[in-house]
Amino acid sequence: MYRTFENRAIIQYTVNTISSLHIGGHGTTAPAEMDHQVIKNSSGFPIIPGSSLKGVFRTELERLIKGLGIDTCTVPDVCKSKKKKDVETECPVCLLFGGGELAGSVRIKDATARRQKTTVRDGVAIERKTRKAKDRAKYDIEVVPKGTEFGGEIVIENLNLSGHENAKLGGFLGLVEFFNACSGSIGHATSRGFGQVSINIDNFRILTADDYLNSNYDGKVYASGDAGFGEMKDEAIKNWGIFLKSLRKNPATGI
Repeated sequence: MYRTFENRAIIQYTVNTISSLHIGGHGTTAPAEMDHQVIKNSSGFPIIPGSSLKGVFRTELERLIKGLGIDTCTVPDVCKSKKKKDVETECPVCLLFGGGELAGSVRIKDATARRQKTTVRDGVAIERKTRKAKDRAKYDIEVVPKGTEFGGEIVIENLNLSGHENAKLGGFLGLVEFFNACSGSIGHATSRGFGQVSINIDNFRILTADDYLNSNYDGKVYASGDAGFGEMKDEAIKNWGIFLKSLRKNPATGI
């Protein structure tokens, strides 16, 4: 947790399934009706755990930052962990998603399906050597069907970085855009076509300490489709890019 509150972005997002989705879990101690169930909340609605989304985003950002030639961490050797206890400057990934003893700015809450519908898919284990079905290896798997919407919330604390306004917000929004552009997937069996999703930012609002002082608890709201939404998003993404460029090594000197 940050000692000083500067500002906070609260983002409402929607996950749309483009193919069947399976994220496993058991919500009951009773015998399972099928071999592989999807994880659900106490009301029986499928959910996408925030930890699943955060893991996908963190891994993608690690790969992108390394591709830019910027030093960054890889789990479990993250900033402020035992192996990097004395690091002076936190890497961009840990600044967003946290490190060993470093609080992450981004908190992703579970996304809940807007309907309870699931379907069951049959599968069979294949013997690698013979390329034939294994004996008695049939199984069934519960999936959330294509076209399902999940709704959730993301909170980002203290958005500025090294004088670059709303850079952390821009870093996250740009990451979502890149994920969608690359047909991002989450969950089980993505190599078999499961788990392709798109993530839409419905709106976000930014609150400051002054909003608290002025009893403006909604802050400034930016809704998708409004001119102000696009302008704020583009400016924030631009500032994140400027921040990253300031960290990038010169190929000629390596500095």
